[in-house]
Amino acid sequence: MLEHQKFVLQSVSDQKHLFRKELLKSFEWLTEKEQVELFTWLKSNFYFSHKDCVEQAFRHSLIQEGA
Repeated sequence: MLEHQKFVLQSVSDQKHLFRKELLKSFEWLTEKEQVELFTWLKSNFYFSHKDCVEQAFRHSLIQEGA
């Protein structure tokens, strides 16, 4: 699933609203370990172009885990 989500995120990276939507969906399907791997991958590939989306998604993920 992680590789699939990477592919999807690359495919929609030029459309910020879809990138954010797909990133948030990723957390529904990925394990904690995969989420960490995804974050590392995102920092390497999209952090500067989609910094706000990446940070928002991971804050959302942390809130969900704490709930």
